Amino acid sequence: MNLTDELQKLTELHQAGNLTDQEFADAKQRLIRDGQSAAAGTPAAAEAAVLPEKTFRSSRWSAGNMIFPDSLTLASDGMHFRKGAMFGSSEEHVAYRAVASFKVKNGIFLSNVTVETSGGSQPIFINGLWKSAAREIQELVRAYQSGG
Repeated sequence: MNLTDELQKLTELHQAGNLTDQEFADAKQRLIRDGQSAAAGTPAAAEAAVLPEKTFRSSRWSAGNMIFPDSLTLASDGMHFRKGAMFGSSEEHVAYRAVASFKVKNGIFLSNVTVETSGGSQPIFINGLWKSAAREIQELVRAYQSGG
């Protein structure tokens, strides 16, 4: 049954008095949301696209980040890690479904984050993040993995 047929059936139930106005509105919204998610390919794709992109940078006070600080961007399609160098840079993109573990080692002010992937590549290591940023990254990765 396609979305139009389901909406028509829902309208008939509402007109027959089987659904209140609020129940009808909630069911209609749920049908439309689920229809968009199915069209996107995954149940959480439509909700994940709503989450904003956010970039975190290592503190320049940490080792190895004085001139070229590491950066980690969390977007709806995955994590993008960038490590700068004098000539060029190293970049890696990891989908959230490929994140196997997320470790945070806290110091007095700064934290080190290690992201291990299930794809067999080397773990991503970001040192010198502020503790609050490391906590926020951990929460956002969990939110993206759960779909919103």
